[in-house]
Amino acid sequence: MDLGIKGKRALLLASSSGLGFASALALAQEGVEICVSSSDLGRAEGAAEKIAAETGTRAVGLVGDLSDPANMDALAREATDALGGEIDILFNNHGGPPLRTALEVSHTELSDQADKMVLSLIKMTQLLVPGMVERKWGRVFMVGASAVVEPIPNNVLSNMFRAAMAYYCKTLAGEVIKDGVTVNMVSPTTVLTGRTRSTAATFAEKKGITAQEELAQRESRLPSGRFGKTREFGAMVAYLAGQDAAYCTGSNWRVDGGSVKSAI
Repeated sequence: MDLGIKGKRALLLASSSGLGFASALALAQEGVEICVSSSDLGRAEGAAEKIAAETGTRAVGLVGDLSDPANMDALAREATDALGGEIDILFNNHGGPPLRTALEVSHTELSDQADKMVLSLIKMTQLLVPGMVERKWGRVFMVGASAVVEPIPNNVLSNMFRAAMAYYCKTLAGEVIKDGVTVNMVSPTTVLTGRTRSTAATFAEKKGITAQEELAQRESRLPSGRFGKTREFGAMVAYLAGQDAAYCTGSNWRVDGGSVKSAI
């Protein structure tokens, strides 16, 4: 299936591994030129090299430090220069926040994660979307989580800030759809990533079992009987970036194998 996006340009934040990398690879397989960003230049360049080698599509790696929204100005310019044109597809992502309860989360953590999970992503969106509006075509993605509709125990930072971004995306979607720009959240749940493994290890230690035992217990309880694959997440992003998905906007698309109980 040709998604009709060959030659488009994409900037993907926090995409040197996991869901971001899978999304970058899926877009590159459709002929989209890719800019992979990470807080570590070596990881970003390594991921870009893998994508270029596998797909034959241009891919570059750049530093994108989300800890300070002011860093987004330089990243936007460098991505545009590196790909030789304006960005058509923006993939907003960030590293997973530390696990905290509502009473133990510190003010420093709240401030730091607000920069990484909200303010830097909004800044980048505001830098790139006006150009998409002028060109009458664009795609904006935000990585969500089940926390958007069901608070996750011991994860107050994700619960707060992902919900905030869901409403930001919904607001933006209504403002720009008339100009050919779509805005969607894609929410993984029980997709097997490094983050899945690290949180399993944290809870396993508290239970006095191994991380592998914790993962096995989680997997056995899933409706699908298995964890999701990162390429399944990437495929959803690629489809929503395609020309045939131009009427799909303002939604939270779940890649969860039916694990989230909410119907909304």
